[in-house]
Parts: sequence; structure tokens; C-alpha cells
Amino acid sequence: MPTRPVNRVTTAGIDLASQVDNTAACVIDWSHRPAPISELHDRLDDEGIVRLVTGVTKLGVDVPLGWPNKFVQALQQHSRNGSWPADYEHAHNRELRYRQTDIWLQDVLGFRAPLSVSTDRISIPAMRAASVLSKVSPRHALDGSSVVVEVYPAAALHRWDYPSRGYKGTKNAAARRELVTRFRTDTARWLQIDQQQFESCCANDNVFDAVIAALVARASQVGHTEPIPESQREAARREGWIVIPLPGSLGRLGAD
Repeated sequence: MPTRPVNRVTTAGIDLASQVDNTAACVIDWSHRPAPISELHDRLDDEGIVRLVTGVTKLGVDVPLGWPNKFVQALQQHSRNGSWPADYEHAHNRELRYRQTDIWLQDVLGFRAPLSVSTDRISIPAMRAASVLSKVSPRHALDGSSVVVEVYPAAALHRWDYPSRGYKGTKNAAARRELVTRFRTDTARWLQIDQQQFESCCANDNVFDAVIAALVARASQVGHTEPIPESQREAARREGWIVIPLPGSLGRLGAD
């Protein structure tokens, strides 16, 4: 993976999985108009992730960056004395399963619930992300205030008025091609996706999600995202926070 000059404004996106073969990445160079996709990878190892973190202006990662604080406290309590919080009443206790950003996404913005990092398999790539990012900086900010921001491509697509379901996997190849075709046409004025990159996005939903993640990173860089509510800032620092682009912001990402 080549090193990018530090004077260039670049954003990157990673659709991060537990395995290298399912981890995709995209880098967009905003120093040109239209902005070209300068790198597009359908597999990325840990070394490649570190290079992206240290070589771009902003990096969007499609993976939880932290765990629910109440879940962490419950594990610590159980480790100390074998007990469990008294207010845990059933197997679907919301604040043990979901972070405050996940709950905010559902209750305030009306999106469907993301996967639970404490009870779903998304915890495995989350552990990989935590391990890799700790090698870059042990005190890496989880709230998006540093280089890395947490993104959710499905929510971004929804915000930008594109289908956020039904485009993943082999069985949805035709729907994905239709989605990528429309997306490429809509963004052609300011984003350059060449034919090979277009075919990669059509063939692999992880690659397309990495492109969306890089664009959400751009939205974060230029201030076109929902602000963290003041009441949630401490939770964001502890648990991580999903960056959501503002409605109608996609067309403004190519502006200087």
C-alpha cells in the first residue's frame, strides 16, 4: 500500500471484518476535482489498517469502537465477586446490549438497531479493531474527535436517500449493481469511480461499503454530520459514537 503525501487531503473507509479476506478499504484524494478513488482494496490486513490510520486525514471504520459502559461494569462486578447487577431483569436488557450511540440512533434518528457489540458476532471484528488501533495509540479517541471515526454505511445510505437493505450478498448482485450505478451517476460531478472500481463495488458489497465509509469520513472532516448531543459526550468518549451524515449532505462533499 503506497504512502500518501502529507499535504494531500485524503479520507479513507474500512469495512472491517474479523478476517482479512472480508475486510475492504477505500481511499479518496480530495486534492483533485473530481476526487479520484486512489486506492480500493477487497482485502486488508492489520498492517494495512495501521498504514491507513497514520496516512490519511480522516478514516471511517465500519465497526464498533467500544462497548456499552453498563456491560463493562457488569463484567467487572462479576469478575470481582461473582454477582451480576441487580437491575438485570431479562436476557434483552437494552443498556447491556446497546451503547448510547446505538440507542440514540434508534430513538432519536429512527434507524433500525445496529448489531450489539456485547451480544452479537460483531464483537469479534470490534476486538480486532481495538487491538490494531491500540498499536497506533493506546489512548485513541472513541468519539470521532481524532483521525478515526466510527461509521454505519446503512444509516449513511438511508440519510442520502439510497436503499440501505437488500444489496448485500450474491443473491442481491443485481440490486447492488443497480444501486452502485445510480450512486456513481449521482456523484460523477465530484467523485471519480473508474470502470474497474465500479465493477469491484458491484461484485463485492464490502468494497462498496468501504467507499461509503470513506465518504462519511469526508462528511465528518468538513462538518456535515450530526453533532453529538451534549448529554451524550461522556458516553461517546467511553463507548464510541457513530457518525451520521446530515440529510442532503452527499452533494456537498466535493466542495472545497
